[in-house]
Amino acid sequence: MSKKKSMVRKQLYIESDQNVVLREQAAKYGVSEGQIVREAITSYLKVGSWSQESDLHAWDEETEFIRSRLGNPKSTAKRTWTRSELYDL
Repeated sequence: MSKKKSMVRKQLYIESDQNVVLREQAAKYGVSEGQIVREAITSYLKVGSWSQESDLHAWDEETEFIRSRLGNPKSTAKRTWTRSELYDL
C-alpha cells in the first residue's frame, strides 16, 4: 500500500500565455492544472538546474578528446587525390 505524500500549498504568478497553455493542457489530458505544475517542477529539478554542470563536464571531455586527436594524427601520408577529383564535373 503506497503512502500518500503530503502537500504544501503554494501561490505563484505565471504569465497570461502560460495560463492559457496550462488550462489547455489540463483539459486535454484530463488532469488538474496543479498536477501539470507539479510534474513540471519535478522534471526541472531532475534535469533543469543541474544539467548545466553535466553539460560543462561533457564539454570538458569533448575538448580533451579533440586535443588528443590533434596531437595524434592518424597518418602523415600525403593525399593521393585532389579536391576537384571528388566532384563529378
